[in-house]
Amino acid sequence: MKRICKYRKYKVSIILLVVGLVLLSVFLIRPFMKENREIPFVDEIAPIAVELNQQTGGVLPSITIAQAILESNFGESELAVKANNLFGIKGSYKGKSVKMQTIEYKNNKSYTIEAEFRAYPDLKSALIDHTKLILEGTSWNEQQYYDVLAASNYQEAAYALKKNHYSTDPMYPEKLIAIIEQYNLGKYDN
Repeated sequence: MKRICKYRKYKVSIILLVVGLVLLSVFLIRPFMKENREIPFVDEIAPIAVELNQQTGGVLPSITIAQAILESNFGESELAVKANNLFGIKGSYKGKSVKMQTIEYKNNKSYTIEAEFRAYPDLKSALIDHTKLILEGTSWNEQQYYDVLAASNYQEAAYALKKNHYSTDPMYPEKLIAIIEQYNLGKYDN
């Protein structure tokens, strides 16, 4: 009888150990897996953002990278996957576009619309086009993003994007700054 009781206790201990290991893997390993997707994305686009900044003297690399992260969820959004569009830039690119639903904000209230977004052949084209948009402005205002280009640091640039109406999200600057600080993207600005 004592032997059966010891066996049951041993069996219960094994079951608890297995359940504990499963829970541990869910809470410790899964978040680490997400990080493993994030770092390769940053590693892929950071050199391009730095190169574009060096060539043009334009957008701070930290801002470009943070915008790509925020707008595309590390290149995993439906728009990024279908159209290599990392920035949610509307319109068409060399005649190519995709229609998708998007969330917009007006008077701090969100609403959903269907819009046409630029479709790029690759991520580098998206990064180049984003830089061109910030440097050259919009068709209706060539100085649209002047304040972004005049910014001396990423905090100023993030708030300038909101001031210059890049995004309708009222929390856009704060989100960009949080991403830049979380992933230490400011190191690419030097």
